[in-house]
Amino acid sequence: MSGDPERMEINTQSKPSPLILFVDDNPALRTIIPEVLSRCGHTVTTADGGESCLQMLKEMKPDMILLDIMMEPMDGWDTLKAIRKVPEYQDIPIVVLTGKVFLPSEMLKYGQDIVGWIKKPVRMEPFTTAIQSIITELEGDRRFAEESGGRTSSEERDQIALHRRRLRVLRRIYDGIITQCIHPNSGSHTGWEEDTKMMTDLIAGEEQWCRDYGIL
Repeated sequence: MSGDPERMEINTQSKPSPLILFVDDNPALRTIIPEVLSRCGHTVTTADGGESCLQMLKEMKPDMILLDIMMEPMDGWDTLKAIRKVPEYQDIPIVVLTGKVFLPSEMLKYGQDIVGWIKKPVRMEPFTTAIQSIITELEGDRRFAEESGGRTSSEERDQIALHRRRLRVLRRIYDGIITQCIHPNSGSHTGWEEDTKMMTDLIAGEEQWCRDYGIL
């Protein structure tokens, strides 16, 4: 038992602490979330809204952004769009926090720009588990792409990691919509047929790209 703390200290020092930018207009959560994530080995800084997030990104580049959707006056979706318009921010992983399920229109607009989502209200143990799971998956995407290094350029490896992640996330969003919004047991999904087709077409496009590059 006496050797365990030493091993933990070595592991902590050998791997840089991920820097997470937490964006939420709720002051209580801006206090609680950084405290909880710091116990898991993450370094967390906060922004109280979309505008302050964009200002902070001019001075720093986090390893991940946790972005609340229901904010005022600039909501999370507008913040996400503004972030992705800047070329230097294109590769920052963004996890959205929302109190509702995705709508098909939201999946079609924003699904390709995020690496995951977490439902509110936040329960701390599942929350930290979800964050670590997303980080682990992103590391897996990078490793997978690096293993293709002998036959691809660095730009292509970046694309392999990106599309592998997109396919995984889009499938999960789709499953969430089908389960919680469209209710597949209700019959013909009246009114949702076109939305469902567009979502499946979006996923099919990612699947085809992945097949072409040997990911599937």
